[in-house]
Amino acid sequence: MTAEEPVGRYGAFSYPQYRRYWISMVARVFGLTFRFIGIPVFVQFDLELSPAWLGIASVSAAIPTILLSVPAGLLADRYDHQKILLSSQIGVAALSFLLAFGIMAGVVNIWHVIAWQIVVGALSALSTPAQAAILPRLIDMRVMPSAIAFQSSIWNTMRIVGGAIGGVLLVVLGTGQAFLVTAVGFSLSAILIASLRPKPQPPAATGQAGGMFEGIRYILNNQLFLAVVGLSFFTSLFGQSYVTLLPIFADEILDIGKAGFGFLEAAAGLGGFLGTLAIIRIGGGSRAGPMMLGAAAVFGVLIAGFSGLQELFSGSVLIALAMGLLFAASFFASMYLNLGMTVLQLRVPDELRGRVMGVWSMTWFLASVGAVPAALMAEWFGAPAAMAVGALSVTAFAVFVFSSAPQLRTLRTTRVANSEEVAAGD
Repeated sequence: MTAEEPVGRYGAFSYPQYRRYWISMVARVFGLTFRFIGIPVFVQFDLELSPAWLGIASVSAAIPTILLSVPAGLLADRYDHQKILLSSQIGVAALSFLLAFGIMAGVVNIWHVIAWQIVVGALSALSTPAQAAILPRLIDMRVMPSAIAFQSSIWNTMRIVGGAIGGVLLVVLGTGQAFLVTAVGFSLSAILIASLRPKPQPPAATGQAGGMFEGIRYILNNQLFLAVVGLSFFTSLFGQSYVTLLPIFADEILDIGKAGFGFLEAAAGLGGFLGTLAIIRIGGGSRAGPMMLGAAAVFGVLIAGFSGLQELFSGSVLIALAMGLLFAASFFASMYLNLGMTVLQLRVPDELRGRVMGVWSMTWFLASVGAVPAALMAEWFGAPAAMAVGALSVTAFAVFVFSSAPQLRTLRTTRVANSEEVAAGD
């Protein structure tokens, strides 16, 4: 499609290669949902370990992902995105089959879980920048906002479907059998990735794009990128760690067990899905900056409210309000994620896309790093206090960014023409 031709009425879905890629993501994220639910549930309910082990198991996947995200971004700028994605999907599928059969055989302990998380985290680091870098090869850049929103809808929809189905399967079939879903999902994703026929990848501009840390330097020298990525780092490190504490709430505070935990996840997923639809519907435009910061601030307040519900309510009212607050918090979190990703994708130079998006991808794995102090604080002061402190920290930082970064207050979700406009924060 040339620049003069009209964009399809269905946005990114007008492009056959994107549709196939999107279906591969559906399979992969459906499988990932069972991994994200299964690991905490296995540690909390099956192994019956303390909250600290929840944080350790979570961070064991995050550390290799964080450490390898920058070099993985360089790989995405230098080598074929499709081959990188295919290799990582096959690797995770094989490891997931191995873990599933190990759990069913009763031979898996916490150290096996930690080792498995480390290797899978490394494979995730390999693939994440490539997932962002391949998008311009599948679509016209004018439909990038819809491409990102459609991808976000997968995560949120699967959080609904995977959360509900996962909670039931974990009870009815067992944790090991549920992990087979992860293996099958990644296997289907690998098959679809192999069938893609993306546009030719631009040759690596080694003389212009610099080395492995050029993406970090670009972000540090660009106030707009620094503000957006910095806010994402902070909200992920302190706010998203609440996900690690949810099994404790389901088990010890709400007393709703594995199935109830799945329905909490489903409520959060529904909120995130509707938040994505809201962004598709109203967009960001000239309000993108205030909407992003406002969503981060409200998210923190809502999670803090969720953490203190048991002090005021009990019984079915408590459970209903808990699901409602998780729904609303995820609604605003989804708005923030879509706006931040869209802004970066539309403004990053093509030759640095993998490295810059590799740094961005690190932010979402920092939630696992934040899970360690959150889990330790939960042991010392209780899960509600740990969750409230992290959530209100997000709100405080969003207010700080709003007052100290004027470029975010005028940020727009439209593509800019050149690097000078990006530097100016247009």
